[in-house]
Amino acid sequence: MNSLSRRKHPRHDAWFSELSLGSSSWSRLPGRDGDQTSQNIVEKAWQAGIRYFDTAPYYGSGLCERRLGAGLAWKDRSDYLLSSKVGVDLDPFGRGTAVTRHYPYHANFQPVCDYSHDAIWRSFETSLHRLGLPFVDIAYMHGLSICPGGLEAALETGMPALLDLREAGHVRMVGVGANTPAIAMAFIERFDIDVLLFAGGFSLLDHSLAQPVINACESRGIGIIAASPFSSGQYFAETNTGFRQALQAVCEDFNISENAALLQFGRRYPSVLSVLWSTTQPVNVDRTVEAFNETIPEAFWNALTEATILKF
Repeated sequence: MNSLSRRKHPRHDAWFSELSLGSSSWSRLPGRDGDQTSQNIVEKAWQAGIRYFDTAPYYGSGLCERRLGAGLAWKDRSDYLLSSKVGVDLDPFGRGTAVTRHYPYHANFQPVCDYSHDAIWRSFETSLHRLGLPFVDIAYMHGLSICPGGLEAALETGMPALLDLREAGHVRMVGVGANTPAIAMAFIERFDIDVLLFAGGFSLLDHSLAQPVINACESRGIGIIAASPFSSGQYFAETNTGFRQALQAVCEDFNISENAALLQFGRRYPSVLSVLWSTTQPVNVDRTVEAFNETIPEAFWNALTEATILKF
């Protein structure tokens, strides 16, 4: 049952489901059972109304792209939006600067950093082959924090190459995956990007430095994907126990689940097109959609501001 609203990109005829599904966590799913589980997750997400999906070559060294492509293989391609990434390419021959794999299950390809013009175009094309799909709607520059000199190389050669891909008509929209506000601003100020995948520094737990980025995106017509609403799991870390307890206290006062607060934080901002989330369990899809659809009164957010949990 389709139970999710959509938001339109400010400059493109592209509609994003307000909740979207990422595939990075699927590299924790082993073997053929993992293949089936990931397809079950896609199907559950589809039935719930999710119509924007994200992946990257780096996730499981191609494994997650293959799994997402399999899950979407028989869906009408005009019914959903899809993104992948460039900057960290896959090499079957062990060439280039290797990047440490952070995923327990992966295909037998070595992730390498390469922001040269040819590598960006090659990476984009091979992603399409792994997905088994004729096009993606968005290509993001990423790997900027894990690749030595990645930020500088992406600014110098990587992003111009990605813009050339858009100019050539091979991709509708381009953007950057940024895990800090500073990285986000470095690209927003230099390039005409369409979408910012804000994957760090923009969650309820950590958003104190994000306001200039949000303002810049609003003024330039850049859509934002609010990724990692649980701060890549850091929300549950022992060091954040005090924050959790403070949030839970306000949630209890308003009879709102903390998951709803974390998930719906991003959608409060008009420039946010979608909240991007990932799971390894199909049962979590319905639970997450339910939390995302909880009714939250404005008084709740005002109370979070008074408690200095919400910064702006």
